[in-house]
Amino acid sequence: MKHILITGGCGYTGTLLTNDLLNSGNKVTVIDTQWFGNYLKPRSNLNIIKLDIRNYNKIPFKNVDVVIHLANIANDPGVELDPKLSWEVNVVATQKLIENSVKNKVKKFIFASSGSVYGIKKEKKSNRRPTFSSNIYLQYYKNDS
Repeated sequence: MKHILITGGCGYTGTLLTNDLLNSGNKVTVIDTQWFGNYLKPRSNLNIIKLDIRNYNKIPFKNVDVVIHLANIANDPGVELDPKLSWEVNVVATQKLIENSVKNKVKKFIFASSGSVYGIKKEKKSNRRPTFSSNIYLQYYKNDS
């Protein structure tokens, strides 16, 4: 039995993944703000913690074998609604989760992200000026440096 910590475990993908991991006999700790609710049923090998991943120092890494990082502000329109929040969650908190995983000797870190990390797709030019979340992130990166 592995102890798996899942950020964003109450979301759609996280709920399905958490149930599969529990059914496979693993112990699972879920960290989630639960902005969209919590559809996980109580189980003896499940610990659900309502917590924003920006509070990364409160995340319990003790005896965790694997971290599966699903929590994020997803898709470009979501990022554009609140660029600062998106930077803090998608970039800064992710970096801190990785650092804390290394510090706590977590054996495996799995990062699942939105399609925005794959870069800008090549398509025919249009007269419309595109907006990309990567530009927003660059703005906050420059301000944090």
